[in-house]
Amino acid sequence: MTPLKDRYTTVAIGLHWIIAALMIYMLFWGEDLIRIPRGSDDTFGPSLHITIGVTILLLSIFRLAWRFMNPPPPLPASMTRWEALGAHVLHVLFYVLMIGLPLTGWLTLSRFSESRPGVQNAEAFGLFHLPALSTSIPFGGLHGLGANIAIGLLALHVLAALKHQFIDKDNILSRMRPM
Repeated sequence: MTPLKDRYTTVAIGLHWIIAALMIYMLFWGEDLIRIPRGSDDTFGPSLHITIGVTILLLSIFRLAWRFMNPPPPLPASMTRWEALGAHVLHVLFYVLMIGLPLTGWLTLSRFSESRPGVQNAEAFGLFHLPALSTSIPFGGLHGLGANIAIGLLALHVLAALKHQFIDKDNILSRMRPM
């Protein structure tokens, strides 16, 4: 077993897996949630999409703050410079997407609501409507592009973790494994 100093904190591990599960769900099934059949006033799917997006945004901001206050354990000494740089860049891009995707979704929703008088933003958590953010820029394309980039990064992240675990045998998965 990896010594405790080589592991992420319990909070970081919990946030990693919760955000990962929510992101994976949204990346592969999130678009289905926002499709409302014509003539239907059912907003459960879009509300769930928004709720999960807001949850990812809030948890990601908390996770980033936690990371600044609790630096991650050092990378294994067996990692090459390019692997360490790649890991750093990948994590930075993940944070950009974990915060940027919900924000571009919110901006897209705001623009949609502004263009259809009388249409109100769907609820988040079943408690409140997100306030509309004024924008003249269509962020829907950027939101979709970000989701596609996130899918590619997710695949790269999983493949890198598996490579380190099973080829390099540096026990990297134990750093983020729940106890």
